[in-house]
Amino acid sequence: MLADKQLNSSKSGFYCDVLVVGGGLAALAAAISAVDNGATVLVVNKGINGKSGSSAKAAGILAAAFGHGDLQNRPVPDTPNKHARDTLEVGYHIGDPELVNFVTKQATSAILWLESLGVKFSRAEDGGYIQLNAPGNSCPRAVSAIGGGQAIVSALLQQAKARGVMFLDETIVRDIKPIEGHTFSVMLQGRQTTTITTSAAVLAAGGATGLFPTVSGDEGNIGTSIMLGYDIGATLKNLEFVEFTLIYRVKSKILRIAGMAPFLSRSGKLINSLGEDLFKLHFPNKKSEQVGRAEILRLVEQEIFNNKGPIYLDCTHFTEVTWQEFEGSQGTTTLDKLTEAGCDYRTEKIEVIPAAHSVLAGLEIDTNAQTTMRGVFAAGENATGIHGAGRLSGNGLTACAVMGLTCGTNASGYAKSNKRQRMGVMAQKTVSFEQLKKSLNIFTWQSQASNVNNEIGALIDRIKKIVGNNLGIIRNELSLTEGKRQLSNLWLEIKDLDERNKDVFELKQMARLAILMIEAAFQREESRGVQFRSDFDKPDNSWAKAQTFVKH
Repeated sequence: MLADKQLNSSKSGFYCDVLVVGGGLAALAAAISAVDNGATVLVVNKGINGKSGSSAKAAGILAAAFGHGDLQNRPVPDTPNKHARDTLEVGYHIGDPELVNFVTKQATSAILWLESLGVKFSRAEDGGYIQLNAPGNSCPRAVSAIGGGQAIVSALLQQAKARGVMFLDETIVRDIKPIEGHTFSVMLQGRQTTTITTSAAVLAAGGATGLFPTVSGDEGNIGTSIMLGYDIGATLKNLEFVEFTLIYRVKSKILRIAGMAPFLSRSGKLINSLGEDLFKLHFPNKKSEQVGRAEILRLVEQEIFNNKGPIYLDCTHFTEVTWQEFEGSQGTTTLDKLTEAGCDYRTEKIEVIPAAHSVLAGLEIDTNAQTTMRGVFAAGENATGIHGAGRLSGNGLTACAVMGLTCGTNASGYAKSNKRQRMGVMAQKTVSFEQLKKSLNIFTWQSQASNVNNEIGALIDRIKKIVGNNLGIIRNELSLTEGKRQLSNLWLEIKDLDERNKDVFELKQMARLAILMIEAAFQREESRGVQFRSDFDKPDNSWAKAQTFVKH
């Protein structure tokens, strides 16, 4: 292995008002909002914009209290207050009430904004949104984007480019440091490493489900933006809360897509290997859509543990009318992917398996989307405070849209508010965006060990195995202690590796965050929402609060 060495970074002389880290719904919403408010905006994405990240792989379900739609089944109209109440209850009251109220009140406006940019949603003949029941919601509140998350991301990417937002693909942000004049020095690494300057930073690069061996979305979401904020000095919160979901296995092929809610909202069943209906067996007094995601996952995990797996999604009882409405509203999303995999979802039961779906952990933010570090904003899955200990179905993309818009507006405002200092910095910056791109695409070093990448891959797999085995759906003191021990030993192996290699940098970030997450789960001696400890299987009122972590 290579010894750790100082990473040399050249200063490019490039400046932007707002730097956005990420490429999904939250990042693109922030970029558009910032540029519409007069800022120069650079979006940096370690993947390919429009394709990478979890937003593009999502089913495209957003929750919002429009209060219209299926009125005959909704005698009492939905309201943002009801939406907020459901959000707090599903989150076991760990969510920030002020932040929750803000998001639920802004949810309808955010969807209308997405529509204004070209995103199409399923509507009834009378023009109202088709709103379906989704797990944990007391009202039909789920609005479906036609074409799913990919359609949302594609529309926003097109709009951002048309507005002059600058994009860097396959580039990582290694470091953000406050410097003079209310600005930040930002180290970027493509093939070369360089440093730029910005007045405000938006962290919106997804969560950390990539720490787990099986995920529903993008395996590249490994929490690096969470650790970027942590290293600046921003507060982390809710690190123990990891949401799991069910994904599909068709002919031994795992489909890394979520989207169970549309099936369950139409009376889809979960069946064990004995043919038993799990909802009727364990929740006889609830409709399937009323059962929370955490309850469903613990049930499935227990059935598999009791040798009653595999577990299947059964929709073979759906009527032709139901299928026509479903197929018409979902576009080229989950149903098309099932078909591509060789599944006749109309006539076949579909095997489902647990997978890490989202982390409810991340950077603490306020209603301005600002972290505890001035000038640094966050949105999407790397931000926390909305979902608490459990995420209401449909709220994931809703929070991305609302807080992404909020990020962009306030980051732009922050840059403008420091105009005097900003102008002084801009006067010193002469490098164009084209020059920046060129500089990042020059190789400046080569690894001295030909087998280093294979070694890094094996170490990453070890982290995933440790996290999967010890920070899964069901935890206890024994598993968490063992996870801490194994991660500590692994850290001793990797701490001196050469960080000039991007993969090594990400490996270390993964290990550091995994250690913090397991420690948080170990400290919370209770079960609450998605945190289920078999040795403390009930909620404890003394733990009705969020845990925070700050770098010392």
